[in-house]
Amino acid sequence: MTTRNGPGLRERNKARRRRHILHTALRLFVEHGYEGTTIADIAEAADVAPRTVTGYFPSKLDFITEWPAEREQRLIALYYADPSVDFVELVDKWWRDLRDHLDHEEARLTRAMALANPGVVALAEVEVSRRIAGTEFPFDGTDQEDPFEAAGRAAIRGVNRAFERSVAEGRMTDRLHEDLLNLIRSVAETTHVGHGALKLDR
Repeated sequence: MTTRNGPGLRERNKARRRRHILHTALRLFVEHGYEGTTIADIAEAADVAPRTVTGYFPSKLDFITEWPAEREQRLIALYYADPSVDFVELVDKWWRDLRDHLDHEEARLTRAMALANPGVVALAEVEVSRRIAGTEFPFDGTDQEDPFEAAGRAAIRGVNRAFERSVAEGRMTDRLHEDLLNLIRSVAETTHVGHGALKLDR
């Protein structure tokens, strides 16, 4: 149930519980490793029943895909809101959206979890790509087999990761935002890659 002013009490309580369980899991992944943490461990630390944990996150994989999946879904939503949007303008909107709606604690924990479990990051990206496959998010006619364009897409994803890392670590400024955006613009213009460069590899 929602009210004119937004979600009702029940929805807000569910959102808080979900966030608490997610943050608890991420902390345990930092402290004990992804492989060394079980659903039962998460439930005990969060002070909830195991079935409550799996009601929100059916598997451990869902904890680590939360951040990249949310980011990618938001990118796709921004694109579909205006499919004619210029590539660099879309990146700017996406980045500003992250800065305006960032859960700082979740970003910090996600970053710490990734540093403590480097192999898990690749696992999460593969899973997100599999789940979001078929969205028809365009590559602006670029040839995905061309090595030069592949390098351009990789460079753009690298700049985006640097942006997200700086935001998560609280080091993002308007000046750095613009500098990184200009770097994206330069790579995109040189290699002729577009929207699809922001998608994870499939």
